[in-house]
Amino acid sequence: MAAAGLTEELTCAVCLSLYQDPVALPCQHSFCAKCIGDAWDHSESLCGVNCPQCRRTFNPRPSLVKNHTLQNIVEKYSQSQPPAPAARPSPVMCEYCIDSPSPAVKTCLKCETSFCSHHLQPHLTKQVYKDHGLIEPIADFTTRQCPTHKKVLEFYCEQDQECVCISCTVIGKHKSHSLLTVEEAKDKMKEILKNKLENIRKVRKDWSSEQQDLKQSEIEVKRFSKELKEKLSATFSEWRKQLEEDEKSTLGMIDEEMQRVLSQITSNSDSLLKKMEEINIIDKELQEQEQKDPLSFLQDAKQLHSRFSIFETSEPRVTQEAGIPLNYNSFHFNENTGGFNQSLGFSSKKHQRMRRFEQLVQLKTSTSQQKRHTMNLSNIASIVQKNFNEYQKYQTTIIDMLRQSC
Repeated sequence: MAAAGLTEELTCAVCLSLYQDPVALPCQHSFCAKCIGDAWDHSESLCGVNCPQCRRTFNPRPSLVKNHTLQNIVEKYSQSQPPAPAARPSPVMCEYCIDSPSPAVKTCLKCETSFCSHHLQPHLTKQVYKDHGLIEPIADFTTRQCPTHKKVLEFYCEQDQECVCISCTVIGKHKSHSLLTVEEAKDKMKEILKNKLENIRKVRKDWSSEQQDLKQSEIEVKRFSKELKEKLSATFSEWRKQLEEDEKSTLGMIDEEMQRVLSQITSNSDSLLKKMEEINIIDKELQEQEQKDPLSFLQDAKQLHSRFSIFETSEPRVTQEAGIPLNYNSFHFNENTGGFNQSLGFSSKKHQRMRRFEQLVQLKTSTSQQKRHTMNLSNIASIVQKNFNEYQKYQTTIIDMLRQSC
């Protein structure tokens, strides 16, 4: 947007100037807070107040909300505008040019008059004006006059360090002071200032050299910091890479150990299920044997007995049944007859005796001797500990880098 268009957008419709403390109305039009306030104070009626732009009526009078965004835009716009050119001072005019005034080129301090180039000629050519001092044109002589005696300041008091007039040197407070003409004082002051300038130039040269040293130090510090950070980053990256590899390796070993133990558990579980199934089969066969006569039972019991022996845990204990001692050891298989010989009486209560038969045989189950399956992590712990010990080299390297940099 052109500058003129932007200026128009940032102009209050009431005062036609850039917004000052702009506020927004409910209709979204903005005005200077003072402008809209004054306008409403003079136009408010029973019907309420109006927006000066869209004429929308508000009743009751709405609260004014400051438009911060618009205020910021106005401030930035004002800052971006070039400063207004300073007003040029009015030229000093020649006091001898009456009909057609001309600008003065010199002012005579003794005559206290300003002259154009034409009327200045007598001061330049005639001997009588030789001691008249000429300066650049000035309109106000009060700055060059003694405030006490209203005479031209022609001398300089070294003791009080101020310019004085001729009367000050005779009847004033400076009559016994060391005095110089303003020309002499100017030359002397110029020499003093010149010497001081030489001194401060030497100081500036020293400061310039020191500034160069500081810039060089800044360059070296940045370079050193960059190199150190690169070395440390490389070491940390190597450490991080090694740590990630060790993490991956450790987790892998844990997975392998877990699979080994799980495989062992699965194998033992399958074995237990198989054995329990075998027991179920033997149990079923024994129930079927109970239905046979004693002779058939005893003739078929040899095979059943051998299958029982796989699951035995201990020697059968003696039990009592109706006062008749019954011991599994009292039965022994006869190889010749193919049956069992009994050293004690054989009960006629076949079913009762069969129910006790299972109690005589103590079954050996894998569960009774099964040990708890756990993962063996001691070897993994040793490997991890060894890796941690290796990490000491990274710590040592990093600390050495930092200490050597001190």
